[in-house]
Amino acid sequence: MRAMRLSPLVLSLALAAGCSCSDDGVLDGGDPDGGGGVDGGDVDGGGGMDGSAGMDGSADAGPGIVVVDGGLLLPDGNIIPLGPIPCQGHIYQCGDEMDNDGDGLVDSADPDCLGPCDNNEGGYYLDIPGGDSAPCRLDCYFDQDQGSGNDHCEWDHRCDPLEPDPNPMCAYRDPPPPSASCPDPQDPRCAETCGPLVPNGCDCFGCCNLPAGTDRWVFIGSVDGDGTPTCDLAHASTDADCHPCTPVPGCLNECDTCELCLGRTELPPECLPTPDAGVPPDGGFPDAGPDYDGGVYDGGVPTPVCSDGRTSCGVPGLPPCAAGYFCLTGCCTFFG
Repeated sequence: MRAMRLSPLVLSLALAAGCSCSDDGVLDGGDPDGGGGVDGGDVDGGGGMDGSAGMDGSADAGPGIVVVDGGLLLPDGNIIPLGPIPCQGHIYQCGDEMDNDGDGLVDSADPDCLGPCDNNEGGYYLDIPGGDSAPCRLDCYFDQDQGSGNDHCEWDHRCDPLEPDPNPMCAYRDPPPPSASCPDPQDPRCAETCGPLVPNGCDCFGCCNLPAGTDRWVFIGSVDGDGTPTCDLAHASTDADCHPCTPVPGCLNECDTCELCLGRTELPPECLPTPDAGVPPDGGFPDAGPDYDGGVYDGGVPTPVCSDGRTSCGVPGLPPCAAGYFCLTGCCTFFG
């Protein structure tokens, strides 16, 4: 049967309602070779994670995911193209599949991109028009609006003794004024709504562990006295550029040893599976890959752990995330 390309509108409808997509970012429809879905078996019976050709001549991007002409081949022969990734119905710089800052890195491969809800490939300030309209007050930093109110996340820089906001209005107060809402603990719905969008190593309000693996926490939305954004990875160790902050424990996504995180793009060697484990530490792909031999892995690269069920991504040898999903610190993430 001739493969049919889906339009972006049809694709979005299919992803939302009818394409049999799993919630971990990988497609999983029926598989003609009996090996499960697109994330469980190989629809063309062919190549492995080294990109070798399958039985039908298509390139195989990994276990059961076949890339044809820049898209994902479904078991029924349809092709879902890999294209721009929306943030709440909008396309911003970090989701447009373009290298906007000219550094040779595109979107999820660019360490300055914090997800598709990021309109700035040159630093950590999201630069979404109207996104930071409420002085001192924050809700989820990693969606398209940083003002307070609509994510059940509430924080105010007037509650932080480290004073990450240089605006005199946002200076620390003890006790905080009645208008400064800093609940402890946070509403559980904050973690439910914002938590999946938070990169490893950050809290919901943009307070992140930088440099990664240290005891230093900085506000990645830092600006100078003129309101110019100053925080990026190159200046993560400089207080004047990335202002110290206090992480909020009620919505904190710490970076574990075998997780990629903000500022960490490679995993340590101990994250390779042991010879008797049989599968990567995320329970991933036991049936494919050039380093898989007789039930054990005998080489290759460490695999990021995604303990919440999302699909691992972001290291060589792993397949791309499904259309509409962003590879956020090693995990395929849907931003809606």
